[in-house]
Amino acid sequence: MELTSAHLRYLLAIYEVSQTHLDISSRSIAEKLGVTKPSVVRVMNLLMERGMIVKEYYGKIYLTDRGIFVAREVKHQLDEVLAHFPPVEEELTDEERFTAALALTAALPERVFTGRYDQLMGTEETPPAAG
Repeated sequence: MELTSAHLRYLLAIYEVSQTHLDISSRSIAEKLGVTKPSVVRVMNLLMERGMIVKEYYGKIYLTDRGIFVAREVKHQLDEVLAHFPPVEEELTDEERFTAALALTAALPERVFTGRYDQLMGTEETPPAAG
């Protein structure tokens, strides 16, 4: 399963909060995104499976090196999409532009965000041989 725009939104929120707070909680992410704590827990589990975060027993969330790298890559791609966002006939709010740009960014294959990290760390999966 590829990362969706919702997953990327959560990852970016964790990354942003981590810039100013050492300890991150599910509650702080829920408040930042205006979502429920259970929805945060669901996405956190997926991000943990992807090796992007670790979550301590008492709920503190930390980005892994992989998570930081991927969040930076996502942010870079998102900034590129926003910088080159095509004109549309209807005026968009900043939030609408961000949401659309995030959807476009999420449509990219996950390897765009993880490939360089996996290559650097030697965890890159070898594609199956053509047969």
